[in-house]
Amino acid sequence: MTSSRKGPLQGLTIIDCTRALAGPFGAGLLADLGANVIKIEPPLGDGYRNIPPFLPDYASPLSEEVGATDFGAPFASINRNKRSVCLDLKKDDHKEIFLKLCDKADAIIENMRAGVMERLGLGFETISGRNEQIVYACVRGFGDPRTGESPYVHWPSLDAAAQSFGGLVYANDGLVTPAIADIFPGTLAALGLVSAIHESKTSGKGQFLDVSMYDAMLAFQKSAVAQYSFTGKPNPSGLQKAMTLYPFDLFPAKDGQVSIAVGQPHHWDLLCAAMERGDMINDDRSATNTARLKNVEWVEKQICAWTSQLTRAEIMAKLDGSLPAGPVHNMSDIFKDEHVAARGMLDKCNPGGDNPDISLAASPIKFSRSKTTLYQSPPRLGEHNKEVLSEFGIDLPDDF
Repeated sequence: MTSSRKGPLQGLTIIDCTRALAGPFGAGLLADLGANVIKIEPPLGDGYRNIPPFLPDYASPLSEEVGATDFGAPFASINRNKRSVCLDLKKDDHKEIFLKLCDKADAIIENMRAGVMERLGLGFETISGRNEQIVYACVRGFGDPRTGESPYVHWPSLDAAAQSFGGLVYANDGLVTPAIADIFPGTLAALGLVSAIHESKTSGKGQFLDVSMYDAMLAFQKSAVAQYSFTGKPNPSGLQKAMTLYPFDLFPAKDGQVSIAVGQPHHWDLLCAAMERGDMINDDRSATNTARLKNVEWVEKQICAWTSQLTRAEIMAKLDGSLPAGPVHNMSDIFKDEHVAARGMLDKCNPGGDNPDISLAASPIKFSRSKTTLYQSPPRLGEHNKEVLSEFGIDLPDDF
């Protein structure tokens, strides 16, 4: 599936040298907004291609078999709207191709460990020496020495490690929230990249920028940082113990759970009315947020007694949009939700062969004029070698 590129970033060319999740997610945001994102992959491809589940007509890029797809669902989710070029950056002729691509690009993004691109002769100084307007962005576990050399600069990092270092695991009472330390740094890298491109239009010069996964997790917890600065004490471990509002929690229903959040004083009155517990509006144990925080167990018991007798739909009907609340959805629920259809949040495409259509999450950024869409199915490894090199006026090497 291919069609004309659309979106507010149409006209920008991004060289995407990222792997796994953090970097590809950030580059994927740019692709969804219309940027021409060219994914550079090694001969065996981004290892994320090999993570299941897979479609029926699939063959791994590590095997000699040929399938209509060579990727699983995780890869597809963050690499749609990109084109794939396969280069072996250890080969001199492939390095020259890479540099020629960068010569005409607006930005490059990579997430190698610090020093890897330099050892290949493809670091920021080399690339910017040929294209002084290029923006060079990277996502690393502990940042890059150019912007502040961490004692952990050469350590590898993954989602769980970054969340642990950055305090999020402590805040979540020992739980790792999947992918937060990948998705948030990737998002920040995309924001930094377009900001630097905007600045380059005035200055005429590109620049280097990096996002540390550790730093991103620290920034993710701005409130906890400020609270520690104010009090000199870490928040108690566990979200419920660190609460500043109550109720702001999950409650049991007959068929699952619902979240209920009382953010304003009148929300409490509305919740009590829905529960037919007008007595709790003026009860000394629950009349104010301060009182509810002091009597969390008692307040929780009263709310649970109400929610546990009803289904999620019945609870939502009684609340009727009067205060922040929501049913805890699984993906089956989400695919059926009228909101998702109304907002166009599922894009369908056919990856080819004997595979069925697949649905991928659409861009949540909705514009009045600059429409975003799925215009390129997730690419097979090296699918666009000839197409991209031809566009850039680069001769094909013998091994392409």
